[in-house]
Amino acid sequence: VPAAAALAAAVSDYAAAARAVNTWRAYRSDHARFAAWCAAQEPQESALPAAPVTLARYLAAHAGARRPATLARWCSAIAVAHDLAGHRSPTRDEQVRTVLAGIRRTHRTRPARVAAVSPDDLRAMMIPLDPRSPRDARDRALLLIGFAGALRRSELVALTLADVALDSDGLRIFIAASKTDPGAVGHTRGLSYGSDPATCPVRAWRAWLEHRSPSPAARAAAASNGSAPRLPGHGAPSRHLPAAGAFVAVDRWGRLGETPLSDRSVARIVAARADAAGLPGHWAGHSLRRGFATTAYASGASEVALMRHGRWRSSSAMRGYIDEGTVWSDNPTRRLGL
Repeated sequence: VPAAAALAAAVSDYAAAARAVNTWRAYRSDHARFAAWCAAQEPQESALPAAPVTLARYLAAHAGARRPATLARWCSAIAVAHDLAGHRSPTRDEQVRTVLAGIRRTHRTRPARVAAVSPDDLRAMMIPLDPRSPRDARDRALLLIGFAGALRRSELVALTLADVALDSDGLRIFIAASKTDPGAVGHTRGLSYGSDPATCPVRAWRAWLEHRSPSPAARAAAASNGSAPRLPGHGAPSRHLPAAGAFVAVDRWGRLGETPLSDRSVARIVAARADAAGLPGHWAGHSLRRGFATTAYASGASEVALMRHGRWRSSSAMRGYIDEGTVWSDNPTRRLGL
């Protein structure tokens, strides 16, 4: 019996590891909302398993008040709940698909986009930052590494000290897992030295290490980590350094916490630094990744290089990040003679 219980626990743990913690949290919230709506109907309807007509009515009830993308996410949560319970998901029914398509066509919305940070924006954000301040040093490194690495918020906060290796060419960032790497094979990306010391991600990391590393010995290990052996198969840095978070909380007295920042903290830091610099627009964690794509493409980087560095699966997905930022690049209206 204990062996069976241990196996059952292992199955549950591995199933949970199939998706990010935040994804499971959103799924639970979305399905709970659906269950509450079903319970409030007269007569009461079943949420698990749910009939296709029930889900179609649920979507119709919220159309207009909720964005089509939100409704699609709700459907994903309902589908996962049914799959895990061994039921056929109503989301695969043609009636539900047709209703959702009709909602998209009827309630078209402009995509909500955050501002894409540019090198000039970053320079403006860096001006008030003091490298002697732990919080300022952390934010500088976070912003510049997030931008140069085209990192998602989840990827930034998942970095450990061992995932960032210094060598003669710059920084090697090991991304252990990401949205487009569900198998957690891992990717290593290089961030070169910047021509401007104020916006150089390598120098920013070195400055943050002066505060982040727990001892002179750890700082020395970090400085030589670029020559450390790599794990076979995916170029991960050796785990000589502690698996502590690369970016942690800093309190008002400059004391460092032990737990990594949350992805929401990254969004708040980006927004706060943009606001302090007087930059207009809506800023969030995604501003760094969008800014990288827009800037690199406008600078002549090839789509292949962009997709590889940013870990986009398709060119169409990557272009979604650069379309607005390239409105005036090679614009044909300049050749109309108007």
